[in-house]
This record gives sequence, structure tokens and C-alpha cells, in this order.
Amino acid sequence: MNQKWALFSFAGRMRRRDYWLYSVPVLLVSLPVFLYATPENLTNNPLLDVLSMVILGFVFWASLALNIKRLHDRNKSAWWIILTFVPVIGPIFVIIELGILEGTKGANQYGPDPKGRGGPPSSSGGSHDDEPKDSITIEM
Repeated sequence: MNQKWALFSFAGRMRRRDYWLYSVPVLLVSLPVFLYATPENLTNNPLLDVLSMVILGFVFWASLALNIKRLHDRNKSAWWIILTFVPVIGPIFVIIELGILEGTKGANQYGPDPKGRGGPPSSSGGSHDDEPKDSITIEM
């Protein structure tokens, strides 16, 4: 998977596994900044203040990109991202809707299934001549 697409793009769909693989490191990057950004620390070192703002900007953007791609995988509009900012409800929504529930099977309006599921349905019953067959012909 392309890290640039995963962390900066809002297009496409992302499966749960990849969502967690990118979300946890983004969270771990943000924790030291949140611990540093206390009112008594903010005026001590202007360079660290600017660095912390840049890191928080990256974390905000990357989180938006990851969450929107998961919403797309669930066949939901990016506007659902507003729920993530609601206190108490937001974190519950993120954990359940984005982190636990499975994405839409097959292609949806946001792109193909990232798991590759949902191809054309196979016919149950008789065989058709236009379907490929897994066989080997041995000539003697």
C-alpha cells in the first residue's frame, strides 16, 4: 500500500486491517505532542511550539484521510466525519463504525472492494461454455 495515499489522500476505500496499521502509529506520534502541549510548556521554547503545531497538523490531516477512506469502505459519505468530533459519541463511533464493522462487499460508489470481493456472481447449477475451466489436456 502506498503511504502517501494512505495518509494524505481522501479518495478510495481502506480495509480495517490497514486502517489500524496506520491509525496506531499516527496516534503514537501525537501522544508526546499532547503531553508537551500544556499551558506551562507552550511559552518556554518557540521552536518546539512550531514543531508541535506541524506534527498536530499532520496528525489531524492523516486522521481525516484514514477515517474518510474507512467511511467510504462502509459506503458512507465523508460528511459522517462530523460525528467523530462529538464528545463521547465520536470515539465510540470511530471504534465501532470504522474500526470493527466490516466494509461493503464488492464495489461501491467510492471504488472497488479493497479485499477484492464481490466479483460477478457465479452460476449455481449447470456449466456454461463461456466460463473458463480449470483443466489440462494431455495429448498422447
